[in-house]
Amino acid sequence: MGTIRAIGMVIYTYAVLEERLEALWEWLHRVEAWSGQPYAEFNFSSRTKESLRVWKATDKNKAMLYHRLKTEQPWSYLHLGWPRGILRNTGIKGLYVAVNSRPQPDRGGESYRRPSYVYLEVHPDVLNQSTTGVPGFLDLGVQAWHIIEGVYGFIDVETGIPLQDNLFRNAMHFFDSTVPPAYHPEFRAWQDLMPLLHRRVWKAFWGNFLGPEHIRQLGGLQALRRADPLYRLLPEYLEQAYRQGIERLRACACYETWRELTGGGVLLTLSPSPLDWFDPAVQERQRRLQTVLEPVALRIESEP
Repeated sequence: MGTIRAIGMVIYTYAVLEERLEALWEWLHRVEAWSGQPYAEFNFSSRTKESLRVWKATDKNKAMLYHRLKTEQPWSYLHLGWPRGILRNTGIKGLYVAVNSRPQPDRGGESYRRPSYVYLEVHPDVLNQSTTGVPGFLDLGVQAWHIIEGVYGFIDVETGIPLQDNLFRNAMHFFDSTVPPAYHPEFRAWQDLMPLLHRRVWKAFWGNFLGPEHIRQLGGLQALRRADPLYRLLPEYLEQAYRQGIERLRACACYETWRELTGGGVLLTLSPSPLDWFDPAVQERQRRLQTVLEPVALRIESEP
C-alpha cells in the first residue's frame, strides 16, 4: 500500500485562455472557497515579461494581478498557492493552482500546437478538510472544463518515485537519476501526443475527462469511414459512433461515477475518492478502463 502525497487534476484546451479571464478569475475564487484557505502567494508572467517574483496574495496585490491579467496579454503562466512558500517548495503540504497559456497556431498548423491547461494540486489533508470534499473537487473540474472548453483531462495521485503521471512532478523527476529509465519512453511519448489530445488519451487514471471525439473514436468512427466507399465523414457516422462509444463505456463496469460534461464529454471516476487508489477494486476498475481506452490510449514503442 503506497502513500499518496498529492492529488493532481489537469484540464487541457486548444482555446485561448485570455478570452476567458472573467470566468477563470471567478473559478480561482471558487477553488479558494472550496479549500477553506485564502491564497497566500502568487506569481505571474506574460509572454513578453517573464518574472520569477513571488507576491504575497494581499487584497491590494490581487487587485494588481487582475489588472495585469487584463493588460499584459498573452499570458505565459499564473501560479497561486497556500501556504506561504509552496510556490518555491512543492514538498510543502497545501494547495497549488496553475493556469498556463500556450500560443495556438493559425488554422492548418494544428500538428504543431501545444495545449494550454488549468491545473489544481492538493495535499490529501486539504482534500479531507475542504468545505465540500471530493464532490466539490470534481465540481471544480467540471466547471474548468466548461470555462476553457476542455478537450482532455485527468485526475491522478502522486506517490513519488517511481514516476507518476502528475504533470509537474513528471517534469521535475524526468532528469532525476532516481527515476527508473523504463519510465522515460512513456513520458516522451506523452509529450508527442500534445497536438492530439482532443482524440487521444494518456491512459486510465482515477479520474478521466473524455471529450466527444474520444467517445466517437471508441465507438468505431474510423471503421464507419472505412466502410464508406468514398471514406466520407457523414453526420450520421458521427452520431452513430458517439452513441456506440457511450454504450461501450456504460457497459464496461470500469467506473464508479459518471458525470456529463459540456459539449458531450464525460468524467469517469473509479471510486468515491482518489485516496482509494490502492484499493484492489479500484485497481481492477483501472485495468478494465485501460482495456476500453486502448484504441485511443498512448502507445509506447519499445526502445532498442
